[in-house]
Amino acid sequence: MQRYLMLVSTLAVSQFAFIAYAQQGNERGLAKPPESREQWRMIYVGGKNIGYLHEAVETVNQDGKQVVVNKHTSVIDVALTRPKARRSVPSNTRSKILIQTEETIDGDVLAYQYQVQNPPLTPTYKKGRVSDGQLRIQTKANGRVTTTSKDFPNGVKGPAYADRMLLQHPLKANETRVITTFDPRSAKVDTISFEARAYENTLIQDGTEKRLLHVVVTHSIAPEQVFNEFLDQEGNSWKTTIPSQDLVVYTTTKETAIKLFRDVKIP
Repeated sequence: MQRYLMLVSTLAVSQFAFIAYAQQGNERGLAKPPESREQWRMIYVGGKNIGYLHEAVETVNQDGKQVVVNKHTSVIDVALTRPKARRSVPSNTRSKILIQTEETIDGDVLAYQYQVQNPPLTPTYKKGRVSDGQLRIQTKANGRVTTTSKDFPNGVKGPAYADRMLLQHPLKANETRVITTFDPRSAKVDTISFEARAYENTLIQDGTEKRLLHVVVTHSIAPEQVFNEFLDQEGNSWKTTIPSQDLVVYTTTKETAIKLFRDVKIP
């Protein structure tokens, strides 16, 4: 049970990482094509480095239209690391999760993918596409393919759009916001509550301190979890914690993030 609880917790952090900067639709200005950007993060549980997160956003041309592709990859050593010659190396059991959305410049969700490789379990692959107010989802698991359809709520934007809106309008101390966005993992609407507190001296991955805004965040899709996010004045995340799971995620460089996982191919 602990193995799957850890995986669920990490997935919750993964999802937060690319939707944690957002605003309500009625506060948004005109949409602008986003600049390409990426972020690398290290995942720690109980003080041990168990994996990394990679997030990338770029605008591509599809059939003459600009489409924002938001890709999130996490690699997790679900069995935790084991010591070897006085250093930690990954186990042979890895979980790899890919979440990708395709959105218009205005933030409307066009399509998404959700893939989970969690050995020894059978991989799961989901893909969805929105058309005429309907979300059509195809799921491949255990050798079977199923297709379902559901209404897609009007006005709910994708995570890439929500991300850049709050990067353009960062939270301020003592500010609160409540936003809604699409969660590709559950294919549901997620209502997120932000409670910005004060700027604090915060320990980051390299052992130094930064003056960061402490933001307490809760999600409707995971109401039992409380996230603590630490943002700079530009809205960039440097640290995320879930105290109930003894889990910490640090923003860092690519080289540092993947040093224990170089053999894992990034999708």
